[in-house]
Amino acid sequence: MTNRTVVTLVGKDHTGIIAAVCNYFAENDINILNLSMTTVEEFINMVLIVDLDRYKKTFPELTSDLDDIAKRVGCSIKAQHEDIFNMMHRI
Repeated sequence: MTNRTVVTLVGKDHTGIIAAVCNYFAENDINILNLSMTTVEEFINMVLIVDLDRYKKTFPELTSDLDDIAKRVGCSIKAQHEDIFNMMHRI
């Protein structure tokens, strides 16, 4: 069983946004299981399902690090445990 987390990214698209997030994941042994990305005019919307099984830090450290990346690249990046995400989006 994987420790799956949903990561969402929304913002104005520009060079380096995807690289910043993916480099962080690679550097921290976070595996991207699924990725969906849409761009509409100059805006990007990305949803990633990631596996945190080999991640050495805590979940609050993950969200803090993603906040720092979001500030640096000028977008919004949020992470939620998959179970919480599923509960919030049940019909």
